[in-house]
Amino acid sequence: MSKRFKKISLKIEYLNLELEEVEELAATYLDKFNKEFYDEIAFVKSAQKLQKINPSDINDSSVPPSPLIQKIYRNLAKILHPDVSQLERTEEEFKRASDCCDNHDLVGLITLSNKHKIELPELTDKEYLTIEDYLSKTEEKIKSNQTTLAWIWCSSKEGKEDLKQKVYQMIGL
Repeated sequence: MSKRFKKISLKIEYLNLELEEVEELAATYLDKFNKEFYDEIAFVKSAQKLQKINPSDINDSSVPPSPLIQKIYRNLAKILHPDVSQLERTEEEFKRASDCCDNHDLVGLITLSNKHKIELPELTDKEYLTIEDYLSKTEEKIKSNQTTLAWIWCSSKEGKEDLKQKVYQMIGL
């Protein structure tokens, strides 16, 4: 395993863990923020008649996975398939590997391979670019969560009354 691959694997692991922690905190902070500003938020929503739109992910499953993804998936299946594996609780891991393959998730398959100590083939520069793009997007998600109004409200060292006035200005009250 090359040093480049080791570094990128550790970065994947770190950023996934960081994103998981930030998303948990963001959910907690949003809940707390919504409780503290319930009346104000309800007023603004009713006045502006806001509608929340949840964009759905579009997955084109008609495109076959790359040969590398297929090879990694097959190596994982040899170890994780419930009919073959002697390890405990492999059904969930196998389902995750299948989902990663179906969704062309190279990073997810690499993460599972590292977890189960499966040797991977050498990656091409294009595959490294795909992984680096994933890492950039993960960093963006982390920063996006950390710049929400709820995050700022709950993590600010500034006095709550001063901050509350700024929040009122931001939401138009």
